[in-house]
Amino acid sequence: MNIKNRVGLAVAMLLLTATSATATPTSTLTDKEKLEISNQVQEEVDRAFNHTTALMNILLVVLTMLPILAAAGVWLLRRSVISEVVAETKKRLEEEVEKQLEKEVAAELKNQTAAFKQELEALKSNFLNQLSELNNLYLDAQSQKEQIFQQLSGLTPSPSLTQDYVHPEIQQKIQDLTTQLETLKSENPRLFFTANDYLKQGDALFFENRYEDALACYEKVTQREPDSYIAWVNHGWALRKLGRYSEALISYEKAISIQADHYIAWFGCGNCLRNLQKYADAVTSYEEALKLQPDFHWAWFHIARCYTLQGEIELAIKNLTQAIKLRGDQHRKSAQTNPDFDPIRQDERFQKLIAS
Repeated sequence: MNIKNRVGLAVAMLLLTATSATATPTSTLTDKEKLEISNQVQEEVDRAFNHTTALMNILLVVLTMLPILAAAGVWLLRRSVISEVVAETKKRLEEEVEKQLEKEVAAELKNQTAAFKQELEALKSNFLNQLSELNNLYLDAQSQKEQIFQQLSGLTPSPSLTQDYVHPEIQQKIQDLTTQLETLKSENPRLFFTANDYLKQGDALFFENRYEDALACYEKVTQREPDSYIAWVNHGWALRKLGRYSEALISYEKAISIQADHYIAWFGCGNCLRNLQKYADAVTSYEEALKLQPDFHWAWFHIARCYTLQGEIELAIKNLTQAIKLRGDQHRKSAQTNPDFDPIRQDERFQKLIAS
């Protein structure tokens, strides 16, 4: 008999005993009633036993699960603690690495800065030395340039005052000096030239028959100093040598607008007008030059040429006489060979003038 049955039997006996003690003498239980009571008792016992068994099973499950849950809790707690420790350790390591890296970078930057400063100082020193050398070379070149121009000034007259003739020996010296100047300029591109320097160089080139180069120099002067009378006059002289008479006339007129009381520009206008075969206008310009410079023999001579070409023989002889009076040998020789005097070459007065 199992525990459940034993418990049921004991409970039934206890109930029967209690019933017998409390029953009246006249009440007697039948077997059927006893059986029903016994069945009811057994049902209650079964229900109580099942309930108790369920509770004990639950208790057993709980007691069995407690170590597992405890272990799981410990594992989770341990994992959390480990994660926090790892995160904290990682953070500290990162901070230490960052600090160390900052120190290394700062040290490297400091070293590079120091090295860069040294290189910069070396470059600065080298640059200053080179600048000093260049400055010395520049000053030396400027000094040589000044010496060349000083010599040119002593050798080269203005084209407007010479009628183009320069002694061959002087012309060779002028050529040597202009060659030196061009070499010096090519070796020192930044060599500074004043407007007066270009004017002198233009005059020197003019007497080397380098009229295009001379014209370029005069143009640099007129660009820098638009009111330079002599630059415009010499500009016109170079243009006339190039056969550009109309342009030359404009240059002379520009010079006259700047300084009308100087005879050279008027004389230049007369030459251009004569070359353009405007003989009457040319005579007028020559006469303006003579008002300012009465003894300018070239003006007398060219007036004589214009009158000859116009058929004014008396006026031609008169002006040629005055020219020869002022500069005899020069104008006699010129009149002997100048084709403009061919119309009066057989005139006795003309022959007498050039034969004297």
